Amino acid sequence: MISDIPVWWHGCGIVLVCALFMLHRSARSAHILVTCIIRLPGVVLHELAHLLTGLLLRAQPVGFSLLPKQRCDGRWTLGSVAFRRVTAFNAVPIALAPLGLLPSAYFIYISWYRWLPLTLTNTLFLYGAVFLLVANALPSRQDITVACNWKSLILYGSIGILVGYVWLNRPLPLP
Repeated sequence: MISDIPVWWHGCGIVLVCALFMLHRSARSAHILVTCIIRLPGVVLHELAHLLTGLLLRAQPVGFSLLPKQRCDGRWTLGSVAFRRVTAFNAVPIALAPLGLLPSAYFIYISWYRWLPLTLTNTLFLYGAVFLLVANALPSRQDITVACNWKSLILYGSIGILVGYVWLNRPLPLP
């Protein structure tokens, strides 16, 4: 059904994504109220990804906030999730959980017209929804810091080396 979309509708969607990207970027330097209005939907999705992954991996969430807080360096934190039990095992999946928004964006992209009729308005909403998911799937600096702790690096690095060793030394199938 995606192939049935007129090319110029895709052009309109690309223009919309570029405009949203510029709005998203310029919101960083805007007043905090403007920043919250523009970025709140994505922050909710990003933080919910952390929270749900933490619940699944038994990290015992102790705090969830979508209220902006100013840091000591003058920048703002728009949302946060705190956990009581972050371990070497669950730190990486929890920190990188927002990357799970990417498969959701793909699923929405391929399924959109099963749910909605093929119109220009729905196409623009599709591009907006996919942009919202993709733009908020990237891990923050804090997420990278949590994921790259030395215990997790040793654990997941060892597993990666073991899997690589087994993969490279597997017997090849006979033709």
